[in-house]
Amino acid sequence: MIEIGKVGVIESGDDVGFQVKVIDDSESTGGLLILTGKNLSDPNVEAFDSWVSNEEELECYFEESNWIIKWL
Repeated sequence: MIEIGKVGVIESGDDVGFQVKVIDDSESTGGLLILTGKNLSDPNVEAFDSWVSNEEELECYFEESNWIIKWL
């Protein structure tokens, strides 16, 4: 299950070792933001973002990335 608003560590798939966080951004953009980076709690570390329009697309994004996440 994909956790919204929680940080997880990517244990398998693309970007192994990176952290991931999904943010509900429906009020601003109408969708969900997917943040990835080596340490999302450090504002000085480079992070990347992607956007999907709904939870179905979110599931597909995670599947395409072959992610297994350990939620913290």
